[in-house]
This record gives sequence, C-alpha cells and structure tokens, in this order.
Amino acid sequence: MEREVLARSLESTLLKPETTLEQIQQLCDEAIELDLGGVCVPPYFVKEARRRLEGKGPIVVSVVGFPLGYSGTSGKAEEIKKLVNDGADEVDVVINITAVKDANWTYLENDLSSLAQISHLKNTPIKLIIEMGMMNPDEVRQICTIAERSKIDFIKTSTGMLAPGPSKEDIAFLRSILDSDTRIKASAGIRTAEKAIALIEAGADRIGTSSAGKIMAEWKA
Repeated sequence: MEREVLARSLESTLLKPETTLEQIQQLCDEAIELDLGGVCVPPYFVKEARRRLEGKGPIVVSVVGFPLGYSGTSGKAEEIKKLVNDGADEVDVVINITAVKDANWTYLENDLSSLAQISHLKNTPIKLIIEMGMMNPDEVRQICTIAERSKIDFIKTSTGMLAPGPSKEDIAFLRSILDSDTRIKASAGIRTAEKAIALIEAGADRIGTSSAGKIMAEWKA
C-alpha cells in the first residue's frame, strides 16, 4: 500500500476523559507532520484542533452521544450544531444502543433521519458508531438498512470504550451489506500497520486509531 493512501486513511484519535490541551496540540502537530487524514478529539477541544489545523490538511472530527449513545435526539442534534459551529468537519454519532437492544426500529429511524438531516444542512458528513462488537449479525443488518435510508455517510464500527474492535471479517461483512457509496470507518484496537492495512483491504475507508504515529513508523520500516 502506498504511503499516502495509508496516511490519508488514518484519523488520529484521542478521546480519553483525562486528555490535556498539550496532548491535543501534539496530536494535531503529528497529524500535520505525517499528512494524516484527520484527528478525532473530544468536543471540548474542537476549537483548539480547528485553530491548530486550519489550512494544514487534516480534518477535525469529534463525537456525539459518546460513548453510551443514551442522549435523546434533541440533545444529539444540539451537540452536532455546537461541534460544527466550533469547527468540526465531520461528526461521529453513537447509536442509541438501548433502542437497538429493545428492537425499537421506528425510534431508531426517526432518530437517525433527524440527525443526518441536521448534519447535512450544516454540510457535514455524519458517521454512525454502531458498537459492532455488541451487536449480532441481524442487528447489524437492520442498523445498516436504517442508516442508509436515513442518509448516514459512514458506518463506524466502535467507540473503543465498550467492546472489542473489528476484525477484517467484520469489515468484509459490512462491505457486503452496505451500498458502495456508504463508507466504513474501522476503529478500536488498531495499533499496527499490518492490521490497519488488512482492514483497508477488507473494505474500510477510514481507520480510527490512537497509534497513528506507530503505524506510519512501521510502514516506513
């Protein structure tokens, strides 16, 4: 895999609650140095990431309803508006896991349609974090069907907080059930160049990782 393809696929991620300003600044500087696709940061630090990365290449991504997805539709909508106003280029929204487990598909479709509409009115792509490691195949299929009807741009596998990250088989399964224009972001537990490349080759368009520097160093080696 060419270096540019790998680097531009990576979203360097730091979402720990104890994250500091200095760590965010270092994350952004590394993303510029390595020409990464973007950074994914806590909502609190979106303005700083925007300031640090303005005109430098990497995009700014942040999270909504993170990590449990409990927030109601109106709360998530306000989070999206605030993130975009602060400078986020994309938003990663955690699915309402409880609604999925309750099989309340009508609620879920209303929720996702509303959030996608708000995000797109702001000209902002929306990723749906489905916490794939907690879902059975039938739930994943149903989620993806509703997400595509709702015009979600990306399916993202995991928060990295609640369940294991994806295997290449998980990504291949997603790719097989999604339309070709629905993109995939693989995230959680991706710490080596070998795994990142395997997931991209299986169908992932983006890789969310807290090990972007290590991955690029391994590629170079």
